[in-house]
Amino acid sequence: MKKLVPLILMGAAPFVAAESVNSPWSGEGDLAFSKSSGNTRNESLLAKLMVAYTDGRWTHSGQLEAVNASEDDSRSAEAYVLRGKTQYALDDRYYAFGNGRYQDDRFSGYEYQASLVGGVGVHVIATERALFDLEAGAGYRRSEEQDTGETFNEPVLLLASKYHRELTETTRFENDLSVESGADNTYGEAVFGLRVKINASLGLKVAYTVKHNTDVPDGTKNTDTLTSVGLNYSF
Repeated sequence: MKKLVPLILMGAAPFVAAESVNSPWSGEGDLAFSKSSGNTRNESLLAKLMVAYTDGRWTHSGQLEAVNASEDDSRSAEAYVLRGKTQYALDDRYYAFGNGRYQDDRFSGYEYQASLVGGVGVHVIATERALFDLEAGAGYRRSEEQDTGETFNEPVLLLASKYHRELTETTRFENDLSVESGADNTYGEAVFGLRVKINASLGLKVAYTVKHNTDVPDGTKNTDTLTSVGLNYSF
C-alpha cells in the first residue's frame, strides 16, 4: 500500500496539472508516514490539505491537518487543526484579511483552542522566486483546559509572517511564523519546510514544526515539536 500511494500520485499529476491551468483553484497536500519495529514499536502519520480559490481581489483558503503517533501501542500524539482565511487585495502591495483557527490537540493540555482574527498585511517581497508577507491583526480567542474544563475568553493580538523562496529550479524553502497573544496565554507556531520537486506537481518535503503555549496546565509541556518527511502534491 505504501508503494501504491506515490505511484497513484505520480500517474495523476500530469492530468491535474493540465486541468489547473488558468484555474482559480490551487492547493497542495502533504502525506508522511513512518513505522518502526523491534525493541520499540513506533508509528506516525501526518496528513495536510490546503486549498485556495481566487476571484479578482478576493482569495479564500482553507487548511485541514491531522497528526497521529504511537509508541509501543500507546498514543503519543493526536492533533487536528482546521484553518480558514479570506483575503482582499487593497492594491498590489497591501491587503486586508480575516482568519479563523480551530485546534484540537489532545496532548497540549487544552481540549480546544479557537480564534477569529482580522487585520492587514503587506507583501514586502513578491517576485517569481521569493515571497515575504507580514501581517498584524486583532481578534478573539476561546480555549478550554482538558483537566478542569475551565474556559478562557480573551481578546488577542496577532503577528505573522510568511517567507517562501525558490532556492533552485527544483528546491523551495518555506517558513511560516505566527504569534497570537492574549492576557491568559500566548500561542506561537513556527513551520520550516524544504520541498524538492520530482515533477511539476509531485515532490518530497521535509518539515519541522514548533508549537508553544506560554500558559499550560500542570504536568503539560509548553512546547511541542514535529519533524516530518513525506510526499507533497501541488495543484
